[in-house]
Amino acid sequence: MMESERLRWLRKNQSKLRVGKYHNLNEYNSNGETHGSNTGKRVVLPSSYVGSRKYMDQLYFDGMAICSYVGFPDLFITFTCNPNWPEIQSLLGSVHLKASDRPDIISRVFKMKFDELLSDLTKKSLLGKVLAYMYTIEFQKRGLPHAHILIFLHPSNKYPTPSDIDRIISAEIPDQDTNEELYNLVKTHMIHGPCGFANQSSPCMKDGKCSKYFPKQFQPETIVDQDGFLVYRRRDSGHTVLKNGIQVDNRNVVPYNAKLLTKYQAHINMEWCNQSTSIKYLFKYINKGYDRITAAIVPNDDGTSNQPQNIDEIKQYIDCRYVSPSEASWRIFSFPIHGRKPVVERLYFHCEGQNSVYYTDFDRINTVLEKPSVTESMFTSWFKANCKYPEAQNLTYSKFVSKFVYVKKKREWKPRQKGYTIGRLIWVPPITGELYYLRLMLKHVKGPRSYNDIKTVNNVKYDTFRDACFAMGFIGDDREFIAATKEANHWGSGQYLRLLFVHMLLSGSINRPRHVWSKTCHLLADGILYAQQRIANNRGIIFPIL
Repeated sequence: MMESERLRWLRKNQSKLRVGKYHNLNEYNSNGETHGSNTGKRVVLPSSYVGSRKYMDQLYFDGMAICSYVGFPDLFITFTCNPNWPEIQSLLGSVHLKASDRPDIISRVFKMKFDELLSDLTKKSLLGKVLAYMYTIEFQKRGLPHAHILIFLHPSNKYPTPSDIDRIISAEIPDQDTNEELYNLVKTHMIHGPCGFANQSSPCMKDGKCSKYFPKQFQPETIVDQDGFLVYRRRDSGHTVLKNGIQVDNRNVVPYNAKLLTKYQAHINMEWCNQSTSIKYLFKYINKGYDRITAAIVPNDDGTSNQPQNIDEIKQYIDCRYVSPSEASWRIFSFPIHGRKPVVERLYFHCEGQNSVYYTDFDRINTVLEKPSVTESMFTSWFKANCKYPEAQNLTYSKFVSKFVYVKKKREWKPRQKGYTIGRLIWVPPITGELYYLRLMLKHVKGPRSYNDIKTVNNVKYDTFRDACFAMGFIGDDREFIAATKEANHWGSGQYLRLLFVHMLLSGSINRPRHVWSKTCHLLADGILYAQQRIANNRGIIFPIL
């Protein structure tokens, strides 16, 4: 299998690929250490590997960067492959095969359908002008491909009122006499179950109840309830369909858009996003990675061994992971599993002499240090661009990428000719010391030409970035720790924020812990975010039904 070979290559080459700091390599070279095998740290499973945990985490951070720039998403769409599409059946019918026998055909047809759907939404503005979007392709459940899509609409094309929402989202069975085609499509693709008392053996039934909370209650009008969640209109119109020998009504309809359902004739669940507190979970959901479960038999700990357990990220990634034939075909064809617009540029930075240097075990350190690319990085090239281009003087590092593009081969920045990019400074916690204070300065300093320029405030050059931050008024009275916690709240879970707070306490750098806690206790104290997410899920408001 291709993916196994790629993982095997990474495992076999772990001993060759090294990464260290330029400053550290200089020290080792001065001390007589000449070979790279004596320095650096191991890279296990990098974020560049498609589908890895780090890869999905970076996508989540990118999604939150888009969200912070253009606002909250407006629509959440789940598009599932239909194995009975005429394009698939016409190819299989002549040879008397089932759709599951030709996963390559399923992948190709779904890719074409998905591209057309994305074009309808983004280029043809079927639901309104789109400012941004992101999607992820998954293969859980039955193994058929399905896509989760988040749509960010232009302010002039949003759907703020219940009557506006009713124009694009329906949760009712249409009249069979006036619209027979749509009636049959809803019957085939958009009916949940049946489940509940009518069918206790349905896969969605857990402890005698539907895990998706169907059937819903009749609702005369679309409303936003007292908790701020949307309740779609489900009138008691008398329209019913016969599904698996059971008569069901509007209470079992999954929300859909009539135009999209008519054109694509597949399960297309459309939900209106109305809760800002659920956005973090929404981004986590579409970037959650593959479903898997791991079980292992391990010896009891008798307390005699204090050796730390080795962490094998490649093993963690592949253990108990199931790859369906459709997913295998998708990956063989090199179809993307994720996409977004606008592009998010991840901006790395480092203290002076602390840029990362990649080398092999067999490289001589003095040879590595002589390479031109070693002393230069994207970050240090930014200094040179600020000297060369006058317009760069008015841009911070994160805004710089909106006007310039980095040419990796030439290791230099050039003015951007087309397109638009959002810059995202890689987040580091306060316990990283000077690196954290450098990041704090980079959020405000425009057009510096050197590290000394970043340390200079009101024509006074300070010795450290922390002193410069203090002169700028960014820190003092633990305000930097409060700001760090609030910034991390934009993308971090409640558990992560509490862990961050503990690390800051252990570092001994917080002067007044109670003061920091009192300023951020609404973020740190409990799982408010996840409680609201669970409520949303329980109500069947946002999350897709497959």
